[in-house]
Amino acid sequence: TLRKLVAIDDAIARASTRRLDDIQPAVLDLLRVGVWELRFGDGAAHAAVNEAVEAAKTTGGSGAGGFVNAVLRSVQAQGSAELSRAARLGVDDWIWDRLAGAWGPAEAEAFLEASLQPALRTVRLRPGTEGGEPIEGIPGAAEVDRVGDGMVVMDPSSVAVGLACDIRPGMAMLDMAAAPGSKALHALDQMSDDAGRVQGLLVASDRHERRVASARSRLGTMGAEPPWLVADGRRLPMPDQTFDRVLLDAPCSGLGTLRRRPEIRHRLRPGDPVRLGDLQRRLLREALRVTQPDGLVIYAVCTVFPEETVDVVAEHQASPPPELPGRVAGKGWLLAPHLTGSDGMFISVVRP
Repeated sequence: TLRKLVAIDDAIARASTRRLDDIQPAVLDLLRVGVWELRFGDGAAHAAVNEAVEAAKTTGGSGAGGFVNAVLRSVQAQGSAELSRAARLGVDDWIWDRLAGAWGPAEAEAFLEASLQPALRTVRLRPGTEGGEPIEGIPGAAEVDRVGDGMVVMDPSSVAVGLACDIRPGMAMLDMAAAPGSKALHALDQMSDDAGRVQGLLVASDRHERRVASARSRLGTMGAEPPWLVADGRRLPMPDQTFDRVLLDAPCSGLGTLRRRPEIRHRLRPGDPVRLGDLQRRLLREALRVTQPDGLVIYAVCTVFPEETVDVVAEHQASPPPELPGRVAGKGWLLAPHLTGSDGMFISVVRP
């Protein structure tokens, strides 16, 4: 329902005598689910209407039930409307305009069409673990029917971020926005010897105390206990040139995760990419400050807006990570559902 909400709300607006804002929220949600069943579901139409009407009576009484019945019957009778390309793809016009302007209409449509599909169940296999169907081009990533021991639930694009870090035993590394901890665990696995002993130092940092506590507990159950730090990434409490590697998986608009989080398309506002891009630039400057002269910062965001991806690293000495599926995007690399069957992820290797 969330994926198709733009088209669904259009159908309700044309079928209802009330404006959407004037419909009781709980009743509106029932209408939305009912319209999804009518337009996109594979069940019987009369059953969809009946279930919605009965639920509406429970929520708002017989009047609500009658209203829902009238709207859904009208939706059945009206047929599908001619929608804009953006609405058909489940996004507001401004999102379509940004992507089409950056990539061209063909690739923008391919990305949004792929983002309407459900994501696969994927994991990262920890060292010594086998199972699932390997994801081509991303070592350690696999599609599975169920999650077993030694498997960490991760999208292949997130596994690719860890691979791009090029971590080796003996290094000192900072994960700047580490919660919930999956990428930190990947780094620790790469820093460990054959006996599972960590060789080097990983500091896991995040600004949110609750997220740090949750991540510490989660990693502890997997036998990983890196030092955790509650800190604002814009003002890190570390000296200059401390780390060999810094991973900045920065806060972002999350547009690349639409398959898993369809509500994002309705929460974003036109000013968000620019606002977040300003924050990401500040975080990247701080990451470079604490990186050794011969070290690397791996900048990653699970979005595809240019303001948060290519524009952020454009002024720096940066390059795409090698040997990953996807395509070049400015000074970085893009994975996306239409390219790699994964979430959308931009990765760039930045040098001090």
